[in-house]
Amino acid sequence: MPPTLISVDPKKKPWEQETPLHNRWHPAIPPVASVKEGQVFRVECVDWTGGQIQNNDSSDDVKNVDLSQVHYLSGPIAVEGAEVGDLLKVEFLNLGTLDGDEWGFTGSFAKENGGGFLTDHFPCASKACWDLEGIYCSSRHIPGVRFAGLIHPGLIGTAPSMELLKMWNDREAKLVSEEGTPEEKTLCGCLHTRPLACLPEPTGAMLGKLGHFKSNLDNADWLEVAKEAARTVPGRENGGNCDIKNLSRGSTVYFPVFVDGANLSMGDMHFSQGDGEVSFCGAIEMSGFLDLKCSLIKGGMKLLPAVGPSPLSVNPIFEIGPLEPRYSEWLVFEGISVDEQGNQHYLDATIAYKRAVLNCIKYLSQFGYTEEQVYLLLSCCPCEGRISGIVDVPNAVATLAIPLAIFDQDVRPPSTLEGLASGVKVRRNVCMSSEGGAMPKDPRLDE
Repeated sequence: MPPTLISVDPKKKPWEQETPLHNRWHPAIPPVASVKEGQVFRVECVDWTGGQIQNNDSSDDVKNVDLSQVHYLSGPIAVEGAEVGDLLKVEFLNLGTLDGDEWGFTGSFAKENGGGFLTDHFPCASKACWDLEGIYCSSRHIPGVRFAGLIHPGLIGTAPSMELLKMWNDREAKLVSEEGTPEEKTLCGCLHTRPLACLPEPTGAMLGKLGHFKSNLDNADWLEVAKEAARTVPGRENGGNCDIKNLSRGSTVYFPVFVDGANLSMGDMHFSQGDGEVSFCGAIEMSGFLDLKCSLIKGGMKLLPAVGPSPLSVNPIFEIGPLEPRYSEWLVFEGISVDEQGNQHYLDATIAYKRAVLNCIKYLSQFGYTEEQVYLLLSCCPCEGRISGIVDVPNAVATLAIPLAIFDQDVRPPSTLEGLASGVKVRRNVCMSSEGGAMPKDPRLDE
C-alpha cells in the first residue's frame, strides 16, 4: 500500500480533520502537502457533504442539507516542478472505500433546497442507503437490485489562476443577472431546478489552512479570499466537478496547470454512478481513497485546444482505464427534444435526455418500483447515456441504456400484459420526505 499523503476520519467533522480540507477554488488556498514527480501516494476523502447524510431510514438529512458547504475536497497538493503552462498527468492506480465506512447514499434534493434534473416531477427529498461489499452494492431501500460499482472521484482538478477565477465569476454572474429577464436562457423554464449558477459565498466556505467560516466571518483577510473563491458545483477549465464515471482504476487525466505547483484537489467519491447523475445527489456517494501518481509534460498545456476567447479556455483530456462492469444485455430508452407540454425545441440534447430518463422511470415503475426508486436508481446504477442524434432538425435524440442483469426480474416487455401483472413484486422502501418546509442547516455547526 502506498504511503497516505492525506488521511481523513469520516466520523469527525470536516473542520476537525487533522489535515485541513477545502470547499472552494482559489489560488490563495495554500497546499497542504507536496509530491515529487513519479511518487505514488494515497489520498483519503470524506463524502462530498462532509458527513451531513447518515445511514438511516429518514430523508430529513437530505431535505435539510446545507449545500453552502459542499464539496469537501482533500488538497491542494503541490507537485514539485509544476509551472504555469505545464500539463499535469495524473494516473489512477487504485480506488476504494475506507475501512469501517463501507456504505454510501443516493438522494434527490427538495425542490426548495437544491432540486435536481427532474425537480418538476419529483419535488420531495428522497434517499437510498447502499451496503458496499467488495465490488458489489445493494440497498434495503431499492430491493431487488444488485450491481458492481466503478469507483471514481466525481470531482478532481487543479487550482485556477486569478485570471481564470475572474473569468469564471464574471461569466457566471452575467448568467445569474439574466434570471427573470427576457435574456434568461430558455432551458431554465423546462427544468425548474436550481439557481442558474452558484456564485461565491463566504457562508459555508472552508479554505484549507486559511480556515473555516465558522470562526472567520469577521476576519478581513479571510473574507477577501472567500468573497471571490469559486464554488465547486460545476466542472470548469480546471476539471472540477465533472462527474465522469469512467475516471476509475487505470485511467489517466491530463490537467492544465494554471498556478505553479498545480495544486491538485479531489473529493466527491462515488462507488457507482449513472451517466448524467440525474438526481444531483445521484451517485452512490461515499468516503474513499485514491492511489495516484503524477508527472509533468513541460509546456504541455499548448496541446490542449483553446476553444474560446482566452488561451485559458481549455479543458482536460483523459484515457479510460481497462476495468469496468461488463454487461451484455441492455434495454434502451429514447428521448427527443419535445418537452412534456408538447413544445418543440431545436436540437436540444438536454430536453431529449430528460425525455429518455422520464420514459425509463415510467416504464420501470410498472415492475413494482415507485417512480422515486427508479429516479434514484438511474442516478447511480451503471446506465449508459448517449447523444445519439444531433443533426436531424428539429429533434435531437438521446438514449439511456439500462443493463438488464442488475435486476432480480426480467424487465423486458412481456409477451402479454397479464404476464407482467403476475410477475411483479411490489417494492416500496425508498425514504421519502414530505413536500415543502426544508430548512437548510448543519446542526453540527451549533456544537
